[in-house]
Order: sequence, then structure tokens, then C-alpha cells
Amino acid sequence: MAGQYSHLQFFRRTPNGQLAVYFAFKKVDLKLKFDKLGKKSEEVILKAFMALPTEQQAGIEADFQDINALACEGGVAALNDEASFHKDNMFVGEMAGIEGFHAKVMWAFLHMPAYWRGASMFLHADNVSPSYWKKRNDLPSVPPHVEAKDITMLAKAVSHFFYTKEGRGKNCKVEPYRRNDKEYFFAYPEDFAQSGVEWVSDTLKTLAHHPAFEIIFVYSQSEGSLDIYAPRNTKVISELQMHFATTILKLKTLPEGTIDQRVYELKSMADVNFEFKAAPEAGIASVVVTQMRLKLKHSENRRITLDANTKHNPKAVYDLLKSLDLPAYEITQVGLKVNFDDVEGRKVKSRSFKITYPNTCALNHDGKDLIIRNMLAKSGIEPQLLKDDKVQ
Repeated sequence: MAGQYSHLQFFRRTPNGQLAVYFAFKKVDLKLKFDKLGKKSEEVILKAFMALPTEQQAGIEADFQDINALACEGGVAALNDEASFHKDNMFVGEMAGIEGFHAKVMWAFLHMPAYWRGASMFLHADNVSPSYWKKRNDLPSVPPHVEAKDITMLAKAVSHFFYTKEGRGKNCKVEPYRRNDKEYFFAYPEDFAQSGVEWVSDTLKTLAHHPAFEIIFVYSQSEGSLDIYAPRNTKVISELQMHFATTILKLKTLPEGTIDQRVYELKSMADVNFEFKAAPEAGIASVVVTQMRLKLKHSENRRITLDANTKHNPKAVYDLLKSLDLPAYEITQVGLKVNFDDVEGRKVKSRSFKITYPNTCALNHDGKDLIIRNMLAKSGIEPQLLKDDKVQ
């Protein structure tokens, strides 16, 4: 995800030619010749920008913050996914030929605005912490109904549920998007009225407003799974599952929610010689165990966390484990760092995350995270049903 926004950083990272196109499109004259600007042009641009009327600055700043938010690897991937949905095979090639994330995303903002909303929503969903998603993976593999009338039915069901139960949600809008083989539904029920202190021009005022709260449904027909993101509303997940099933999947009823009994196989990583398996095209250079949490088998509620500096010794955690000569134990959590191959001379990228028994992993399901999940599956670690276990 892109870093915190600042005008100077934005002007420094976005090519002057694209800034010129943007301001021309907005019919804003900064009285600058962008093609003639020299070193530290960002300071010159900032000075001209700050001379604009406050209201005009606010609208432009909102655009720039949106562009900055997508100016990252995940944002570009989300734009490519949205282009794929629209069967725009030229888009990926165009983006690949542009150097720099800000330049890529500004080009997309100016030339392909139809892809903007969907890509922004995908990136937002990708950046939700995995711990906030509540998953159910026992649904029948039926096609979702995503016509306008079906989306309206889901919106009305969500609205009616929250309005009758909690007195909020009087209005609700649902926006559907398809991404690869998954259907995304972003729901925005109306929240309780709130008031806040805001600047209106040069006057400080207390204003009342009706914000929306957010619920995201992600359905996969091939997996028979439904993920729901409903922060601060986790107690109503089962009801939301039911409303989704009846309106989008057209199921008459839904059995009581099942427990996901799949578990990560962490036992094998106790072996210092364990090898992670990845396809050559995955671009994974190395995988390092950076942390390990152990539960002593014959000692109630006693755990040990091993944390060692692996910068110069990738096996440092294992060396520490060997030196302790511990009694019988089980591995309940592993910290991993995945390093990727260099790409066209760029610095090696890495991804650090933790896997916790039985089935918690701080990875998303897109981009580099999806590549890592595929590696975990090939290595026999990604969650599988235990033998003789039945989902109930």
C-alpha cells in the first residue's frame, strides 16, 4: 500500500507531463510550463498549487490522495484485474510500459476512469487484515445472481435487518464487482447520525451527518465459500450469511454455520532441513523462519517463543531451538519471511507474516500473497482437513 500522502512527495513522484495533462483536464491554470521546469520542480509546482483558491485545492487534493492510495503494487494489480473483467487486453501492456507506480496510476486515472472505482474497492478489500474476515466454506457450488434486482434485494435485506434490530441502516446501497473467479459485494448501510467539528471555508462549524458503515461479501462458486467483513458487527455474521444466501444464491434456507476444521501443518517445520516448494515462475528466492512459538506438551499453558536475528544466519531460530534442549513440544505459530527474486535490477522485495495453529494466516489472496499461499500448498502447509475429520 502507498505511504502517507504529502503534496511534495506526490509532485516529485508523478511525471510533470502527466501533471500537465491532469491540470489541463481540470481546466486549472497554474501558470507553469511543465516541460520547462528544472530540478526541484515539485517545490515550484507546490507553490503554484497553494496559490489556488481553497475550494479548488480541496477537490484536486482529493483526486491526488486517491491516486496516491493506488500507487503501489497492489493498486496496479487491482487495476489490471478490473481491466481483465472488461476484457481490455491492451491495458496491462500499456501499464507495463510506464515507469513508476505514480505514473502508472495517474495514467489510468486520466485515460481509464471506468476502472477506477472497482480497483479502489479491490485494493481496500485486499488491505483488510485477514483476522477481520469471517469465512464459511460449506456452501453449495451454485452460481450467484447479480442482476440489478438481485443486488437491490440484498441491499433491502441488509437495510431491513439492521433497521429492525438496531434502529440504523434505513438506507443501504450494494455495489457488485467480479474479480477473477470471485464475486465482491460492497454494502453501505446508513449508520446512526453523528456530528463533528469541521472547517467550512474559514469558519469552524458543528455539522450533523449520516455516515455509512461497511460490509463486504466475497463469494467463490468454485470453493463454495463466503467471506464476510463486518467490523464491530461480528455477532450478526450468521444472519448476514443467511440474507446473502437467500437473495444472491437463491437458497431457501441455510444450515447452521459450520466450523472450519482445516489446520495448518506446522509440525514439519520443526525440521531444520525442511524445504519450501515453489514453482520456478513464482519468483521466490528464499524462505526464512524468523520466529517460532512452542507449546510444551506436558506442561499446562506453558509456551516458549523463539525469536532470533536471521539477517546473517537464516537458520538462527533453529540454532536457538537446538541449544535449548526442550522437552516434547508442539509448534503453534511460525513467523516467515519470503524473499522474491530481483526484477530488472530492482531491490529484492520480501513479505513477512505469521501462521498460527489451527488455521490463521496473515496473508491475503492476491498478488504476492497468493503466490506465497500456492507455495505453502505445494509444501504441504496450507490448511487441509485432518484425516477422519468431518465438517459439522
